[in-house]
Amino acid sequence: MKSGRRAVSLVEALVALAVFGLITSLIAGVFVLSHRYTRVFQQVSRVQREAAHCMQAFQAELTRGHSQTYQPVPAVNETWFLSSRPLEGQPGLGEFADNGQLLWQKWVGIWRQPDGLVWRSELPLSGGARPFLLVDLDDQPSSLMAFSTLSSRRRLASAVRRFQVSVDSRIVTVELESETSNSGNPSTRYHMTSSFLVP
Repeated sequence: MKSGRRAVSLVEALVALAVFGLITSLIAGVFVLSHRYTRVFQQVSRVQREAAHCMQAFQAELTRGHSQTYQPVPAVNETWFLSSRPLEGQPGLGEFADNGQLLWQKWVGIWRQPDGLVWRSELPLSGGARPFLLVDLDDQPSSLMAFSTLSSRRRLASAVRRFQVSVDSRIVTVELESETSNSGNPSTRYHMTSSFLVP
């Protein structure tokens, strides 16, 4: 009696293996590509998040500064200015004299280190808070060294490649660029510019 089974030829087996190998490599390629795009998306998200976080920190600091005191001009990767915010750790948004004048409290310094970290520190006004006309501008810090050597510094952001602060009348413009990279991916840069009205 004859069996109803048919034997598979060597050619048919090789074709089946080739088709299986092709489908497997296509599926693996899809997974690899999906993983790569996920890493790129995470990198782009991080660079945008770092830029936005840094800009928010700048806004919180710069909008309380005095437009005539921003140094140096132009300020690239470092700046310092007179601020009306109370010293860190003190409550409140600001103080006013009996005649309603805003009292200036301290000098604030912001700078970027070569590793991309952005730091800030502060120096109280000698003699305490006072109206702007009574502040001795000749007594202001002459360089960032007055701030960068303090132990009270606080980190504002990371992954910042460059920032620039420019002042036109009472409008302060901050231009910053952040940069991140994951292993195996080219670096991603994100550029952001924002302007703030200051006293």
